[in-house]
Amino acid sequence: MKTEDIKLFHQIVDAGSLIRAAEIFDLPKSNLCRRVKALEEELQVQLFHRHNRSMQLTEAGETFYERTKALISDFELCIQEVTAPTYELSGHLRVQVLPLPGVIDIGRAIFKFMDLYPKVTVEIITSSIETDLIENHIDVALRIGDKLEDSSLIARPFLSASFGYYATPNYIATKGMPKSPEDMVNHDFIRFRYPNGYLYNKMPLGKDKEIEVSGKLIMNSVPLVVEACLQDRGIILLPEPLADFYIERGMLVRLFEDIEPSMSFGWLVYPSRKYLSLTVRTFIDYMLTEAEHMGVCQNIEGDVRGMSI
Repeated sequence: MKTEDIKLFHQIVDAGSLIRAAEIFDLPKSNLCRRVKALEEELQVQLFHRHNRSMQLTEAGETFYERTKALISDFELCIQEVTAPTYELSGHLRVQVLPLPGVIDIGRAIFKFMDLYPKVTVEIITSSIETDLIENHIDVALRIGDKLEDSSLIARPFLSASFGYYATPNYIATKGMPKSPEDMVNHDFIRFRYPNGYLYNKMPLGKDKEIEVSGKLIMNSVPLVVEACLQDRGIILLPEPLADFYIERGMLVRLFEDIEPSMSFGWLVYPSRKYLSLTVRTFIDYMLTEAEHMGVCQNIEGDVRGMSI
């Protein structure tokens, strides 16, 4: 019995359907059907109920799925221990990242991981929609915020960034410089809709203060938010490292320089450790180490369960 066929069986169950699994792994549906059928014949049990286009686990299929998840993970760890140091990681990783500042640096870190482990293939999914990890067979995802809505996920602190408020010299010349945070109610604020769909009308100011903002323009693209600001359309909240480029060229002006910047945090999230493959475990450890080298993982330690954005 091939362990690859058992892993494929897990992937079909996690994807929710044979068609969805075929789309995710870019494999012919006929190939998946043949391998599932061969596994059933070898086990001499029916793993799925087949109803036209849908497939539902039988009782035997549910038992086989639950029992073999941990077995496959333990088997991979055993192979590594027996064959170390000649063991080479392999497999396919699906990683979801957000289209936010820093995505290029994250991409570069992933490329370096691929250079270290050439037998690993990687699919990077850039999306602002927080999809179900198990259903879409995503191994690791990047999330932002104070909490995560799905308490079944493990969250590891990964990124942090300080934010400030910025506007163009032309905007300030036309609308005036806000003298205090309370003056923001009289200004246009270009608001960002976060990946979880939430629109923040109360923006952070320092560690424990918020200000009420409003404006005519709402977007979920950081480059477009910056472009709108550069066109003198309003004030924006932006990570300081990204804003520095425009500050140095006189294109933006920092507001409230005497107030401590607010902080935002990011997390690497993934399903329960219990069923993680060795490849996924290694990738997570590698990315957390890379984050430390980039100097973006600060002032937060440990795992956080059930944090909700």
